[in-house]
Amino acid sequence: MHTIEHDVERPDRDVVSGFEEIPSTIVSDVTGNIGLTMDSGIRPAYSGIEMAGTAITVNAAPGDNLIIHKAITMAEPGDVLVIDAEGFTETGHVGELMCTSCQANDLAGLVIDGSYRDSREIGEMEFPVYGRGTHPRGPLKQDPGSINVTVSCGGVTVEPGDVVVGDDDGLAVVPNESAEDVLERSYEKLESEDDVREDVVAGEYLFERNGYDKLFEDMEVVGPEDSIQ
Repeated sequence: MHTIEHDVERPDRDVVSGFEEIPSTIVSDVTGNIGLTMDSGIRPAYSGIEMAGTAITVNAAPGDNLIIHKAITMAEPGDVLVIDAEGFTETGHVGELMCTSCQANDLAGLVIDGSYRDSREIGEMEFPVYGRGTHPRGPLKQDPGSINVTVSCGGVTVEPGDVVVGDDDGLAVVPNESAEDVLERSYEKLESEDDVREDVVAGEYLFERNGYDKLFEDMEVVGPEDSIQ
């Protein structure tokens, strides 16, 4: 069953733009660390990468990119293509020319659970791309696939219109309906960490400041003499 949905409910543009100032680590912390943070196999194409945008989701057949070409024509400025290629890494589904088209039309980035190619050129053009690997082999163009359906990318369920935040550390996903709340809590956490940083610079230990010393005292710590011989 192949589906193409043209209507996508996106968060307010100011909310999405706000995430451009938030590290993926903060977003991951605020959303609970698990479930909404893509796995470490989805890596950035170059160092110094930064990305925040709304998801246009693509379900592509492994080794085929026909539906990705179609999705590029449907995406709006500020969107991120989030492509589920089932983790297939033996074909470069996306390359420099497709990324140039994305960049020329003001897309915010591209994420693929699969491989891309032309990694050097993509790095030089500094268009944000994340993927599970690289491969020089070109893709087929014979499977229509689906656009703007629920997909799985990097172990995270992504819906059309979700916010995707990326940097050198990786990718975090924010559900559309909670984007404003997560952004507000992210700014609060950034401010809180500024206060903590001042104390740490002054010589205070996180171990004591955050109460980890009390947690440690409640644990049963054994020494070598207690090990099983």
